[in-house]
Amino acid sequence: GFTGEGSKTVLPARAMAKLSCRLVPDQDAGAIKGMLEAYLETNAPDTISWTVKEFAQAPASLSDRSSPWIQAMMSGQEAAWGVRPMFRREGGSVPMVSDLKTILGIESVNVGCGLQDDNVHGPNEKMHLPTFYTFIEALVHFLYDVAA
Repeated sequence: GFTGEGSKTVLPARAMAKLSCRLVPDQDAGAIKGMLEAYLETNAPDTISWTVKEFAQAPASLSDRSSPWIQAMMSGQEAAWGVRPMFRREGGSVPMVSDLKTILGIESVNVGCGLQDDNVHGPNEKMHLPTFYTFIEALVHFLYDVAA
């Protein structure tokens, strides 16, 4: 439908939506897709036709907090921010992370540096530059600690 500024009184004949399911460890992408389809089958009105198209999937990852890489990142962040970082178990799937672990046995360090209102991966995404610069400082400490 019409998404520009101003009003539009005509309803579109078609609408579409894209969904992204962020998995957490121990969730299976195929099972989640099946549950989504079952929900739509049960709850979508008969007047609506729908299809689910899968574009990509990747398993969630869970970092080993005792890893020397994670420990170095924790030290780097503490040096830059002045406080120990907080771990949050939240959904996210980065295909390369699971590939590195499964295929090469390499642990990854997943770290974000955005603020809650940065609208990451959304319209009007932004990044608070002072936060970004402090994150760069944390990365410098991380690289120094890893090399030591």
